[in-house]
Amino acid sequence: MASFNSAEYQIGRGETAESQVEAPIFAAFALIAAIAVLFVHIYFKNQTVTVALAVSLLIFGITMMRVDWGVYFLVIAMMLSPEIGEGDVGTARRAVNLRYDDVLIIVIFCGVLFKNVYEKRGALWLPSPINSSIMLYYACCLFSTMLAFRASIPAFDKKTSMFVLLKMIEFYMVFVLVGTAIRSNDQIRKQLILFFIVAMIVATFGLHSRQFSEAARVSSPFEQGGSEPNTLGGYLTMVTLLAAALFTQAPDRKLKILCLCLGLLAFFPLLFTLSRASYIAVVVGLVTLALISKKHWMVAAVVVVLIFSRQIMPTDVQDRVSNTFIDDGQAVQLGEYETGITVDKSTHERIYVWEKVRFNLHVWPYFGGGVAWGRVLDSQYARVIIETGLVGFAAFVFLQLRILKSTRQAYQWADDWVGRGLSIAVFAITLALVAHSMATISFLIVRIMEPYWFLAAMAMVVRHNAIENFRQNQIECDRLEPHVRHATPETAIAVT
Repeated sequence: MASFNSAEYQIGRGETAESQVEAPIFAAFALIAAIAVLFVHIYFKNQTVTVALAVSLLIFGITMMRVDWGVYFLVIAMMLSPEIGEGDVGTARRAVNLRYDDVLIIVIFCGVLFKNVYEKRGALWLPSPINSSIMLYYACCLFSTMLAFRASIPAFDKKTSMFVLLKMIEFYMVFVLVGTAIRSNDQIRKQLILFFIVAMIVATFGLHSRQFSEAARVSSPFEQGGSEPNTLGGYLTMVTLLAAALFTQAPDRKLKILCLCLGLLAFFPLLFTLSRASYIAVVVGLVTLALISKKHWMVAAVVVVLIFSRQIMPTDVQDRVSNTFIDDGQAVQLGEYETGITVDKSTHERIYVWEKVRFNLHVWPYFGGGVAWGRVLDSQYARVIIETGLVGFAAFVFLQLRILKSTRQAYQWADDWVGRGLSIAVFAITLALVAHSMATISFLIVRIMEPYWFLAAMAMVVRHNAIENFRQNQIECDRLEPHVRHATPETAIAVT
């Protein structure tokens, strides 16, 4: 229990160290957990269930002791967790895969809450401007779904709707538990190191699968039922932009070179996902980074790469992009207007989905037809409008605007380069995923949203720490100069 020597993990109850208080509790928990595992093994006689329970209880116990260690397990599981079950649900018989991190999120979340209750904190989770926005959007989803339940629409898939709502809760649980468990900038650095290690494993797997398999497009590890290159493309876009953002803020050349290498290692397998939505997303993200950080040479570099893409990009990438507009493709029609443009089937489906939106707005314009009603996979925004109507769409956009505003504040208030880089990265990633979600349901895909809300939560920790540091400085300044009025973080934004 030497890890409790840090003052950061001591509650301050008299002169008794926290480790001396919690060590007996951990020992008692370990004994009870061992007995529980033994009974489960004897009753079910299933080795997989026994191992899963034992690992879950172990991680729960570790999280109670050190909540940041629990987040380490989550970071590893987000992309490297195996799928432990698969089945079909709902009237459409959709495949639903259960991954171990679905269980792990609940385990770690409960461990973090238990730790907070034990420490008698005033708030169970980190205060953030995003919290209320999440609750508002999720309330719209619940309300529209309850209206669909009440209407008993024959085409409404109740079971699928329940699974989608549970998945959304899972994303937001990641945001809450990470924002609560991570407390200091030093912890953020350690989490980012592990995040990049996992990302490099995924990127290396993608390059290996490209080199030694017959698959035309790379995908992530432990996927069942075929590859999901758009999903991997969205994830690698986030990794590339995070590395690029840290590159713009790194204080010395060695760190810049390291960040550049990390970004390039994620970018190469991104190319071979052949995901056009990811190509657009990474361009949007890089341009955003360049403008916010005032690195205008990055915009010039992106433009040069686009101009000479035919000379420098792999043949597969060129073919994928050029096949978007083909002579024998499907005609694009805007309402009654014939554009004369013909595109491939995949692109046409992403345009045609807005015809579904127009039809649904005539049927239920305000609250939509309920979550999972439309079965739309081609556009996040089209799906949000169909499922939750204009009210839900407004709440969804409001949530994204809150994220952009809060991460921009974190970037401007942070006092270290990692905090600034992380904050500007989440800002750019959000806009990149907005572009990515025009062609897929990015904000509902597990392997994109779990890392996204993980990074967003740590950006909010950066913001929170910056505000706390400002308050401490304000108190000190008021003590030394009681009659001088000092600036606030809000006025600092106005000045800049």
